[in-house]
Amino acid sequence: MQALQNPNTALILLGFVAIILEIILGAATGFELLILGIVFIIGGGVGMLTGSIQLAIGSIIALILGYIVFGRRRIKNALHITTKATNSESIISKQAKVVSEIPAGEHGQVKIDGEVWRATSTKNHKMGTTVTIDSISGVTVRVT
Repeated sequence: MQALQNPNTALILLGFVAIILEIILGAATGFELLILGIVFIIGGGVGMLTGSIQLAIGSIIALILGYIVFGRRRIKNALHITTKATNSESIISKQAKVVSEIPAGEHGQVKIDGEVWRATSTKNHKMGTTVTIDSISGVTVRVT
């Protein structure tokens, strides 16, 4: 318990607690707790090396401000996930060429962007005609 009487040791332990919380929560905090934990460990280490709690707290403040000004945006941008339409979503409303006749209420095949898909329709479509993709259900497209 004597180690906890040293404020620099307490800063280091607080840093480890923040890192453990980050691990438990996953990336839900955007790695903020991980960074805060590292900053507290560094600050506590500086305080132990210099024997000064003021330098420890000063280094923690400097590192946090540096992170906010220089690092936070970069990390947020690196973690930003962009979504784009999957292949199946991107073909809705596209034109397709019938490569195997589609009898009304039954299945045939269409070619969309070089890929052959199973297709169904409420109308007959002869081979070679152009159809429009209305929707997708599993691996089958509905055409008109």
